[in-house]
Amino acid sequence: MSLGKKVFSSAVLLFIRKIWGNAINLVVMAFLARLLSKEDFGLLAISSVFLGIINTLATSGIAEYIVYYDGDDRDQKINAAFWLNLLLTLAVIAIVAMTGPVWADFYQNEKIYSLLLLLSVSFFFEMSSTVPRALLRKELEYKTLVYYSSISMTVVSVGKLVAAWLGFGVYSLALPQAIVSPLLMTSFFLKKNWKPYTHFGIAHFKAIVKYCRHIIGGRILAKLVNEGDNLIVGKFIGLDGLGIYALAFQLANLVTTNVVVLVSDIFLPLLSKVKGDIERLRQLYGRMIQFLSFISFPLTTALVIGAEPIVYFIYGEKWLDAVVPFQILCAFALGRSLSSPSSSLFNAMGRPDIGFKFTLYFTPVFLASVFLGSQFGVIGVALATTVVRVLGSVISLNLSLNLIQLQLTDLYRIIKSNLISTFVIVGIFSWSFYSDFESEKWILLFLIPFVLYFHILFQRFLFYSQVDSFFLELKKNMNYGHEVIRKFFFLKNQYS
Repeated sequence: MSLGKKVFSSAVLLFIRKIWGNAINLVVMAFLARLLSKEDFGLLAISSVFLGIINTLATSGIAEYIVYYDGDDRDQKINAAFWLNLLLTLAVIAIVAMTGPVWADFYQNEKIYSLLLLLSVSFFFEMSSTVPRALLRKELEYKTLVYYSSISMTVVSVGKLVAAWLGFGVYSLALPQAIVSPLLMTSFFLKKNWKPYTHFGIAHFKAIVKYCRHIIGGRILAKLVNEGDNLIVGKFIGLDGLGIYALAFQLANLVTTNVVVLVSDIFLPLLSKVKGDIERLRQLYGRMIQFLSFISFPLTTALVIGAEPIVYFIYGEKWLDAVVPFQILCAFALGRSLSSPSSSLFNAMGRPDIGFKFTLYFTPVFLASVFLGSQFGVIGVALATTVVRVLGSVISLNLSLNLIQLQLTDLYRIIKSNLISTFVIVGIFSWSFYSDFESEKWILLFLIPFVLYFHILFQRFLFYSQVDSFFLELKKNMNYGHEVIRKFFFLKNQYS
């Protein structure tokens, strides 16, 4: 199979997995939101933040190093990476055990420490499988990754429902993952048929850390940016407010998180292979941005249009306070969808220091703005987060464009059709933002797929060449479905 077809088929597999994951998650969250309280979701968010920060300190960059490195001593480096990763993982768990009580006292809730210990179990097994998962990514063997992760995710989701129904309360959000994670780790090792040998390879640690240090530093700061708002909201607004904000943030970034992770997973190995060819890098990066805007712009706009019915029918009436923050944060999600791939570009070109330096300056500005916003409640935090992070996205984009010798005007040409389509959609369906009629909520839910269809039709009639090239690529890399799709969007019969 050619590299292009392998990349395309991997993207399709990951996209299917994301769709399935989101569908399962929505069903599970619909039940959990009714069984558990806002405080329970706040507790999990605070516990996850603490473990996530330490996790980032210990393990960031090792998987990326395995994907990046192609030297003659590759096997020794991979083995050393495994032992370094394991040692750091054990250090994380020790830190959590010692400092967890202080974290729980700070938020005045003893359940936080118990949750931290439970999350540490799944953390250990997930980190232990870093090497086999990274090797599968490097070889673009996403069929295995999708298959195993989809099964485990489904089992975990069902487990959360069962645990909540049995009365485990907030622990039902973490217990199933702790049970399933060792089985998933074992599956990855067996499938890859890789095992470490007893020589630690300490001499290689320095080279691994040298590559990872800027990734680690950048991701610690990025974690503070991504989770610092949760820390501030939990302390100054309360765990109930944090539950509302966390739900709004998760919904607003539903499309961006899934699409960006998918694109980054696919393109990091590919960018690493052509890192010495600036022209090919420009082409690949341009395709990444075009694909992200083509998918995330209309989907995020549809979420804004259907925000109230989504929250009302899926999560219940008690979560309606999350609607306005959700809609505000969607503006930030659009900017994030374009700027997030920058880190993959920096890493692929061996320049993770660029992302680190940017985040170093950005973090204190962001945290200060969130603190000021917290004085005006959850909506104030949502506004502060959106304004500052949109500005940060513009700067991050400019840094990545400069690295491959492109201008912001080039970026505009890439996303122009999707940007115009988004403005047109907002103009046409703006009446829905002000709808207060109970009977129209169902109509707005059905409006979401129509918005997506309208977006592609708009592209087809005003920017035909871009849509035409997309479906031509579809025909080259897929042997089914293109004819039905062609007719559905009124495309010419040139792909047969």
